[in-house]
Amino acid sequence: MYATQMNIQKGAGQPHVLGAMRQFADAENLNEIADRAGLRSAQVLRNKLLAEQPHQLTIHELVKVTLASGNRCLVDGILLELQCAPSVGIKQLQDTANMSLTDRALEITANAGQLGSIALDAKTKRGVTNRMRHEAARRVALVMSSLAVFMSEIESRCQSIPVLSVASDVFQAGMPMPGLS
Repeated sequence: MYATQMNIQKGAGQPHVLGAMRQFADAENLNEIADRAGLRSAQVLRNKLLAEQPHQLTIHELVKVTLASGNRCLVDGILLELQCAPSVGIKQLQDTANMSLTDRALEITANAGQLGSIALDAKTKRGVTNRMRHEAARRVALVMSSLAVFMSEIESRCQSIPVLSVASDVFQAGMPMPGLS
């Protein structure tokens, strides 16, 4: 379905976008997404996700498809192409109140561990399959966005309690503390 030679594809200079389109097409039920996004048909969406097709996703369609699916990999592919970090959804930021810092750190560690597992599989098989590459890219985006949320949450908590902020500054600066020196 997708051409394997990037240099002959339309948009060949955008490998992150092309990979994101393949990943999205493989991961999602395009019939449901097309219907929820208000596109004419699933085939229209399939065609727009193929780089060699003359019809391309418009910005408005990209937004509708992303909102309908909840899958930000297309947006993340564009951001990576622009040499930016993956996106962090507002919902993900709002969900920080429901999860403790410890749980968030454990989740980040688990996803990073999955990346290690993928690397071991690649080493064992002496190569990387498309599935492995897509899963690794998905996990990296997840870890990066989770780390951004984690950092933001730590900063907001330390700023809301000035004593913690001052204490962390003291420890980082290595200043002697009475009773601890």
